[in-house]
Amino acid sequence: MNFKDKIILITGASSGLGKALCLELAKTGCNIIALARHEAGLVKLQKAIEDLGGRCLAIPFDLSRFDQYQDLFDALKTQIPHLDGIVHAAGDLNRCTPMQYVQAKDFQAMLAIHLTAPNMLTQALLPLLEQAPAAQIIFVSCDMAEQAEPNWHAYGISKAALDHAAQMWQLEHPQKKMCFHVVNPGRMRTELMRRAYPGLDPLTIPLPSEAIAPFLAILEKIGLHES
Repeated sequence: MNFKDKIILITGASSGLGKALCLELAKTGCNIIALARHEAGLVKLQKAIEDLGGRCLAIPFDLSRFDQYQDLFDALKTQIPHLDGIVHAAGDLNRCTPMQYVQAKDFQAMLAIHLTAPNMLTQALLPLLEQAPAAQIIFVSCDMAEQAEPNWHAYGISKAALDHAAQMWQLEHPQKKMCFHVVNPGRMRTELMRRAYPGLDPLTIPLPSEAIAPFLAILEKIGLHES
């Protein structure tokens, strides 16, 4: 796979799936825009990417601060000509709880990071995506999107809604050189999984690096429709 000179933005980049994708893309000379809340993790990621031959613009960013999305776009448009792809890999979870015990603030927080943020970030960066020869946008799903499971409340609801959101984006941009996808990577050995299943042996769960193949296959289509 050759992503040389491509520009791909990845959220949740300092750990888990996002980090694994960044490191793999770095091996191909990709230009990576890495977003995450944890600045220390981003600093380590940026060095690792550069050591692998990639280029990284690391931006500490809280996706729940929707009022800062315009500022993010304004900053990016002065540094990049376009955006070839986005992977919405950011996620969070404190613990799984029966719906009857969920507090409103926790419910809203889950919807914000897993549903509102991917859609509003895509909206904010749309002008940069439209400037690309052919852009790929990937939303990250999970098993609960297809079959409900107890105790996952707003996390599962938001992931189920992402499938509809991707279809809606595609229907609204039928003539544009953009493709919207939903990918379920399955269970991964991440901090989120540890919180959800604290009693589960982590060695029985695949590493995030073992789940990135479907994402790379989609991103490889970047630029294929260039005339």
